[in-house]
Amino acid sequence: MKNEPVAVENISVEKTLNYMDAPVLHYRIDYPQFRHPEYQKQLDGINAWYREMAEDLQGKYETELYRNASELYEDSRTGDFPFHMHDAIFTYVITYNQNGVISLYHDEYIYSGGAHGITVRQSETWNIKDGCRIYLYQFSGDPSAFRAEILGAIREQIALQTETGEGMYFENYPELISEHFNPESFYLTPEGLTLYYQQYDIAPYAAGMPEFRIRL
Repeated sequence: MKNEPVAVENISVEKTLNYMDAPVLHYRIDYPQFRHPEYQKQLDGINAWYREMAEDLQGKYETELYRNASELYEDSRTGDFPFHMHDAIFTYVITYNQNGVISLYHDEYIYSGGAHGITVRQSETWNIKDGCRIYLYQFSGDPSAFRAEILGAIREQIALQTETGEGMYFENYPELISEHFNPESFYLTPEGLTLYYQQYDIAPYAAGMPEFRIRL
């Protein structure tokens, strides 16, 4: 029973906000709540962490984003240009759920006019036996050597992608992958580690969010 996967319940909060009877902002927040017969006490703390995150997001959307959308709508009325309703979507993906470990990433997509929206990714990996997060450098006894090993693997993968015409990166990507490397930007899969970079960090928007798989 202790090794069985954690049950995941999805909670959704969705709302459309109006200004002067016109819809100016739509948002949806999806976040997980976890259940396990052996580790519920530890999971209650993790559940509270995600619940508080969702509440903070909801507060941001209904104040900051709503204010920006309302002001732009007002400008569009007085300036006689079209207004596009703003959108905020927060979703998550469970990437690993076994052996007492949960790993997931969540993407926050915000569209506030213009050609396209922007997505920002975050991720967490949890040890459900103690309710604590697992950090990247815990997978190695030598953090400096591990970082160098990861960056080397990323350079090799980019070089191979470039050779085969599959990759699209800025010319100075060798410097950028080190400059923008974030040890919190990873998640686990059954195949190992996946490291990722945000949009525009090392590649143009059209390349999406670059990901690199590292075997442990």
